Amino acid sequence: MTEPQYKNLELILAKSNAMIKLGTKLHAISPNLYSFDLYLIGAINRSINLNKGFVDLMKSNNFISAAPLVRLNLDNLLRLYAARISIHNMNEFASLVIGGKRVSDIKYYGLHNGKSGQKLTDNFLKNELSKIEGNEWVKDIYDAGNSFVHLGDVSIGSSRKVLSEKERTIGISIGFHDSMIPHDQKQGAVYWMNEIIDSIIEQAQLWMYEKCKENGFDFESLNDI
Repeated sequence: MTEPQYKNLELILAKSNAMIKLGTKLHAISPNLYSFDLYLIGAINRSINLNKGFVDLMKSNNFISAAPLVRLNLDNLLRLYAARISIHNMNEFASLVIGGKRVSDIKYYGLHNGKSGQKLTDNFLKNELSKIEGNEWVKDIYDAGNSFVHLGDVSIGSSRKVLSEKERTIGISIGFHDSMIPHDQKQGAVYWMNEIIDSIIEQAQLWMYEKCKENGFDFESLNDI
């Protein structure tokens, strides 16, 4: 079967290779690993492997398996963001999660709807991150991603397509392919995977900038590493 063509699919792998270098940059800032360094490295490692799986699956005409990976990668972004808005500092937050505490059991640092004690659930995180300029898309992509994680109308619909509206006929198929899914929907997944990766990198850079300030390290010099 001919390999499908998607704009910026290979860019995902290029960004992943750049993400691998973040570990070297963290060490350059300070050889002492902070708890959040370990947390961040785990998130990056998970992300680049999800990225590789997504690209491989898209090239194999297996959008049904690739689509949930968009949602899983968004999970990385939400949990990096969670560290910034918890009642704990970022290293304390990381230590708790590394120790086995669920992010959804950790509390938000501020008030929510006039009440204290709000926990960092996925629903809360997606809504809060979506309020930040440039991240308005997070809520919609989270919800769309869930539609491929769970068996429902979207997943079921991926096995059929309308052949003729006039004659009211549909095509149904079971097989190792994604030919029933519109190309623009698959291209959209590639686009949003790139957006998620960019946001994960941004979260990593924010942490590195803060670590540089704490250690008196020139942030700009990281570009040479």
